[in-house]
Amino acid sequence: MVLLFALSLALLSPALAAGETQRPRSVITRGDGFLRASVNAISGLPSLRRRQFEAPVANHRQGTQYAIDVDIGTPAQTLTLILDTGSPDLWVNPSCPTANLPSECRRYPQFDYTKSTSLKATGFADVLSYGKGNVTIEYVTDTVAIGNVKITEQIFGIGLESHDIPLGILGLSPAISPNDPDLYPFVLDTMKAQGVIKSRAFSLDLRGVTEPQGAIIFGGLDTGKFVGTLEKLPMVDPSQIKSGADRYWIVLTGVGMTYPDGTSERSGDIEVPVFPDSGGTLSRLPTPIFQAFGESFPTAQFDPNSGFYIVDCDVASQPGSVDFYFNNKHIAVTYADFIWQVSGTCVLGVLPDDDEPVLGDSFLRAAYVVHDQDNRNLFLAQAANCGSNIVSIGTGANAVPSVTGDCTAAPSATKVGFGFDATATRKPTNIFTGSSPDATDVGPGPAGGRSGTATARLPGATGKSAAGRNTLSYGFAALAAIATGFLVL
Repeated sequence: MVLLFALSLALLSPALAAGETQRPRSVITRGDGFLRASVNAISGLPSLRRRQFEAPVANHRQGTQYAIDVDIGTPAQTLTLILDTGSPDLWVNPSCPTANLPSECRRYPQFDYTKSTSLKATGFADVLSYGKGNVTIEYVTDTVAIGNVKITEQIFGIGLESHDIPLGILGLSPAISPNDPDLYPFVLDTMKAQGVIKSRAFSLDLRGVTEPQGAIIFGGLDTGKFVGTLEKLPMVDPSQIKSGADRYWIVLTGVGMTYPDGTSERSGDIEVPVFPDSGGTLSRLPTPIFQAFGESFPTAQFDPNSGFYIVDCDVASQPGSVDFYFNNKHIAVTYADFIWQVSGTCVLGVLPDDDEPVLGDSFLRAAYVVHDQDNRNLFLAQAANCGSNIVSIGTGANAVPSVTGDCTAAPSATKVGFGFDATATRKPTNIFTGSSPDATDVGPGPAGGRSGTATARLPGATGKSAAGRNTLSYGFAALAAIATGFLVL
């Protein structure tokens, strides 16, 4: 059986009073081999960088987090979790008093594990570290459902203490550490093992700010949501990455700009490993590329306090684009999608990062991305919207079908040059001297690993301690007896 979810998302107003969280009612539609279910895009939350089902997601120039409603336990309790391609773990119950947005955190329900008759404690705990923030969790097993499709005895974490994280997370990335692939089955692993999907694969379509309905599809892709062919891009081996982290790394081979007058310029060939991260509002790119983009906007001013390039807000309505190249594939991000509006001030949705460059939502709103974790490939195309035609993802080396998008490409630039310098550092032409915008991307950051030193302390837990890598690994080998039927470690 193949499972595809359609997730219908709507922005939650930042003006909602505490305790008045209002989400669109979940829409469940079961078809021939697919299931559509609704999720929500939450406006204003800081981004994660620790870093199917089809899920329409709402976008906003003030930034969003893309969240999914997940039912956990028996009877089911509905929780809102951040959908994150930058981290692998599923965990719930952040600590609201120490969250970066405590009022937002309190608007969403937490999981009362004492009310679930299907929950099993493991007695093992851990600390998950993020670039900013962390969470101490205790591992349990329970039923997890999206829509009316369930996976049973899924291992996940219940938060005991967390810092700077406003919601729990449904992670969809690889295991981050090359030493962790068999630590325990993540959600994608369980979905495949229990026959929900045929491959550990999903497609993501966040869509632009003018089209609020985006999508994530587990086990499939939608040819009505992209232009042209899907460019197959092998994931970079973590041994070739400075941090050693195993993420959805692909190679960015060029960048450039298309200007409002229709002319375009691009860089020469470059080789920059980057990874797409739905948990990041902003993109973070090497300093020369960040500066090249900023200096290409005539009205841009560099703000040394916030680190952003500030632009006139009316630039977002102009017809230019910020351009990214991946071998033969060109992804054009419109000015409207690349500019982030915060409290009346507009900034470019990019910051410098020379260690772990990431393509956040300011890029993903223009890209259709298929993640094939089994074969370690990503597939990219220009996102569009011309209807819907969902195609399932199969098994084997060619699990992702060779299909062409149903949508028509926009007119190309009238003149293309190669004068865009993406390798040289430069001083800003204009310096901003006004009040800095409150636009710092203060999310936890990429998944940094797990410490293996926490002690389980949920009432009813066995009290075992995961004191070190080996103890934790052996603990989950023992847990295989609990999670019978879908994984043997």
